[in-house]
Amino acid sequence: MKITMPHKSPTMIIPQGTDIRVDDHGQLSIRTPGNLVIQNSGHYATIESTGGSIRIESDADVEAVNVRCAETCFVAGHLTAWKVEAKSVHLEDTARANIVLQETERLQIGSDARLTGNFGSEKELFLLLSRFAHELRALPLFSERKGAPGELVIESAPEYLLAGGDEHGPVEDDSGAVPVTRPAAGVHELPDPLFFSLVILEREFGRPGYGPSSRRVIEELIKLLRERDLDTLGLTYHSLFGRIVEPGKDVQRVFELIQGFFQNER
Repeated sequence: MKITMPHKSPTMIIPQGTDIRVDDHGQLSIRTPGNLVIQNSGHYATIESTGGSIRIESDADVEAVNVRCAETCFVAGHLTAWKVEAKSVHLEDTARANIVLQETERLQIGSDARLTGNFGSEKELFLLLSRFAHELRALPLFSERKGAPGELVIESAPEYLLAGGDEHGPVEDDSGAVPVTRPAAGVHELPDPLFFSLVILEREFGRPGYGPSSRRVIEELIKLLRERDLDTLGLTYHSLFGRIVEPGKDVQRVFELIQGFFQNER
């Protein structure tokens, strides 16, 4: 039996060795051994070409956590990525790219192209944001908006969380000791690690993928940070993060920031 393909229908070819999967948060990942061309807009966890190049066409608006390729990442359309790892990045004249971390040997930018971000490491990014923390706090996105339309409404947390422990008793760190507490910061100030933690958690709360119980935990962490209740946060953050089901990399990063803050306060 002979099967004839319609001439006007587009054809998708998936090369041998290609791995396509969807993670627990609903994000698509594509890993292919050869060149990869993306013509349609979409959101991805990882886009990877292990032996070739990646090209994002002019009509595509792509958002990805990680972009990796052995050769060149060509951008003719729009790309927003947390990290791009490639031998080189080439932005064509009409390209728009928002790349937070870039690990490349060469960068070529067209005359009308725009590139924002472009940090060499997370440490470099964090140091720069820390240096301009006052300016970040002054932005409307991060300012206090009590009673503003659309403000996140946080439900009351269970009493055992506010009491500084879970239903089995106080929260202990890895050494078995209850973390020490410190006086709450000023009403309008948070230490930089906690300020950035609040920013990340507020962004994560709006993303799909977390179930109701995990979202309630993120709400409680946001509430503690907004209210500058560092005493309760220091006692409960280990327990709270332990109740987030399959936390993403950003939530894990927040845990590291908060843990590092309280360890330095001892």
